[in-house]
Amino acid sequence: MKILQIANKAIFPPDGGTLAILNLAKGYIKNGCQVHLLNMITHKHINKLNEIEEGENESFQITGVKINTRISVFKLIINFFFSNKPYISERFISKKFKSKLVEIIKSETFEFIQLEGLYVLQYIQLIRKIYKGKILYRPHNLEYLIWERNSIESKSFIKKYYFKITSIRLIKLEKSLLNRYDFIIPITNTDSDIYKKLGNNKPSILAPFGLNLNSFESKQIKITDSEQSINYIGALDWIPNQQGLIWFIENCLPEIIKSFPEIKLNIAGRNAPKWLKRKFNNKNIKFFGEVDNAYDFIQYPGPIIVPLFSGGGMRVKIIECMALKKAIIATNVAVEGIEPSYDENILLANSASDFSQLVLVALKNKELQKEIGENAFRFVSEKYNFTKIASNIIDQIV
Repeated sequence: MKILQIANKAIFPPDGGTLAILNLAKGYIKNGCQVHLLNMITHKHINKLNEIEEGENESFQITGVKINTRISVFKLIINFFFSNKPYISERFISKKFKSKLVEIIKSETFEFIQLEGLYVLQYIQLIRKIYKGKILYRPHNLEYLIWERNSIESKSFIKKYYFKITSIRLIKLEKSLLNRYDFIIPITNTDSDIYKKLGNNKPSILAPFGLNLNSFESKQIKITDSEQSINYIGALDWIPNQQGLIWFIENCLPEIIKSFPEIKLNIAGRNAPKWLKRKFNNKNIKFFGEVDNAYDFIQYPGPIIVPLFSGGGMRVKIIECMALKKAIIATNVAVEGIEPSYDENILLANSASDFSQLVLVALKNKELQKEIGENAFRFVSEKYNFTKIASNIIDQIV
C-alpha cells in the first residue's frame, strides 16, 4: 500500500508540526506501507534525510519543493485591502508546488492521499481533478482559533485588529473547504467536535500526535541531586509562545525568586526576535537559543513549564516531555486535546499565583517530580503509540 502525504513544511528542524507529519509517516511504514511525502522547503524548514532512521529509507520517499513564504509587507498590505483571503494562507500557494503535485499523482498509484493542515487543503480542488481515490484531511490546528485567541491576548490595538481580521478570513476559508475530503483525521477530540459544529459531515478518525516509545526509554530523565532550574522550550517566533513566556517572566518568576534567589529559568527556542531577547536580560534567565538536541535540553533537572493562553491542536512538546518522565506545569489551554489527569501526570494552573506556587512545590519536592514523571510516561505509552494510531487509520480507511 502506498500513501501520499502532502505538507506545507519540510521535516527539519523538528517542531510540533514536522514531528506530527514525520511520526505518522513512520507509523504507516511500521504497518507495512510505503509513504511518499511531498512538502515545501522554506526559509524555516528544509529536508534532512538523516532524520529518517535506517531501515525506513526503502519505504519512505521525500520530495521537497522550494517556495518563498517570507512575509512581504507590500503583499500583506495589498492582501489586506484588496482580498478576502488570509495572507498567511496565500503564502503557501505556489505554481511550482502545483506542478510537482500533479506530476507525482499522475506518475504513481496511491491508496489514499493525506493533506497535512489547512494550507495544503487549499490544493484539494486541483487534486480532485486528477485523482479519484480517497483524500484525508489532517488539521494540525484550528488556525482561525489561534488567531482569534491572539487577538484577545494582544495588547496592541493594531495587532488586535489585524489578528481578528485574519481569524475571520481563516474561518471562511476553512468553511469553504469543509467536506471536500473523504475523511477528517483531527489530532484531538476537541478539534473533532469543533469541526462538527462548523459543518463537517465526513467520517472523523482521531489521529493524535504519536511517538515511538521504544526510542524514548533510553533518553529518560533520572532525578539527581544536581542543581535544579525551571525549563522552557518552544518555537519563539510563534505568537502564543511569546505571550505565554512573557506572562511567566513578568508575573511568576519574581515570586519564585523570593524563595529561590539563585534559580535559573532556562529558555530554549529558535527564531527569537530581538524585542523578545531583550526580555531575557535578567540574571535569573539563561537563554540558549536554538539547541542542537531538544532532548538533551529537557534533561536539565527541574520542572518543565508550558504557560500557554492561546493556540490550538495539541502541544507536541508536552507529549515528548511526558515520554521523558518530566514533571510539567502547564495551563489548561496548553493541554487541550491531551486530557491528562491533574496532579497525577501533570500539574495545571491558570493564574500567576497558582502557577508560581506549583513551580515552587515542584522545586521543593523531587519525589513529586519523579512520581509525576513516571505517571506521565505510563499515560503516553497507553495513548500515543504511533504504530497503533496509524493502524487505526488504515483499518477504517481501507
